Amino acid sequence: MTIDHNELTDMVDWENGLIDPRIFIDEDIYRLELEKVFGRNWLFLAHDSMIQKPGDFYSTYMGPDPVVVVRQRDGSVRAFLNVCRHRGMRVCRAEEGNAKVFMCPYHGWTYGTDGALVSIPHETDGYLNRLDLSKNGLVTVRVEEYKGFYFGNFDAAAPSLIDFLGDMAWYLDSWVDHADGGIEFLPGSIKWTINGNWKTAAEQFAGDAYHAGVSHASSQLNPDVDAEDVKGWQFSSPYGHGAGVSLEEGVVRLKDDPLTDYNVARLAGARQRFDDMRSEIGMHFTVFPNFSGLGGAGTLGVWHPKGPNKFEIWRYAVVEKNAPEEVKKLVQRHSSFTEGPAGTIEMDDGENWDMIGSLLQDGFQARRVKWNYQMGLGEPLGSNDGLRGDTTQRFFGEIPQRIFYRRWLELMTAGDEWPIPGPLPSLDAKK
Repeated sequence: MTIDHNELTDMVDWENGLIDPRIFIDEDIYRLELEKVFGRNWLFLAHDSMIQKPGDFYSTYMGPDPVVVVRQRDGSVRAFLNVCRHRGMRVCRAEEGNAKVFMCPYHGWTYGTDGALVSIPHETDGYLNRLDLSKNGLVTVRVEEYKGFYFGNFDAAAPSLIDFLGDMAWYLDSWVDHADGGIEFLPGSIKWTINGNWKTAAEQFAGDAYHAGVSHASSQLNPDVDAEDVKGWQFSSPYGHGAGVSLEEGVVRLKDDPLTDYNVARLAGARQRFDDMRSEIGMHFTVFPNFSGLGGAGTLGVWHPKGPNKFEIWRYAVVEKNAPEEVKKLVQRHSSFTEGPAGTIEMDDGENWDMIGSLLQDGFQARRVKWNYQMGLGEPLGSNDGLRGDTTQRFFGEIPQRIFYRRWLELMTAGDEWPIPGPLPSLDAKK
């Protein structure tokens, strides 16, 4: 079924802050997303620390499509569609490990870690030596790296990763460059399924601090903090990235706590490392479309779509590489106990996203009520001293969410050429 572009534009009235909830539940819209959004954007694959030695691999997804990321013999990193060229079977069924080859468990086609087809059963008596192995290797994914983060893209026409990140890279640096040696992903990940739409999670991390005082009231130190009392801003990118940036102004100090001691020392080091205010900020963010993080909690997550009303959360614990082992264990424990499926915070979010999905799945009238994204409507985007890119003057608002859907709509209605976004419009005319 062909999606009418005019109908999509009516559904996503981002300028006036009104979104039709059918974009979160419609099967045809979801199928178009797989082509236009997940098939054309840079998607997070893995981090350096996850694939350190030649032959190390990590299995993940780009949208719903399985891919395997592999460290090559020369130290480079490549990624391949995890689909055999013979009958479409997954050639690597392990989540991670080290391998010299990948053999399809269906008919035994065997691929090198460089994706080349190296052998097949019955090459002589079955194929009569007529199959060109060189033309049947695994489908290669375009891979680029930013400070240890590897992203993949199916679209050869897309701009470079650094151009795609734009000013978002400056905000990422506030975390990944906080200390000498950079960061590492701690072993393992937590994965669970939500019966909802991936966009509800991605947009929340892009700009929604508004929910915290209500949804996370039981786990907040100060649930009744007034919006005017929070010192912070929001950042929006033409490419759809968004962040809520707050001034941390130091760290919570607990007596005889190794993590507190480490964070105090790290903050002092960061102040010497950066020549701007990045050592002082904390943030929640989304790199469009589905890679999000919480700097203060030491966690990164990916929202893998599994249908219009189902997605998987993959959550990673992240820490400075040179942190003491005791601190690393504390960070991993803290990440699991707050942002895991039974965590004091993520459990609240998961319930919200799941309940919204149930209402849209079962309801009729619920699908006809447009959602309101009008917080901050009328506030201009501009620049703040010490911050990079287009920002607001306050911490609470829904401009990043509106810009998220602006970019989503651009991609969904684009033609064959890769849609380069224009500059963000001034929003002060909207009342």
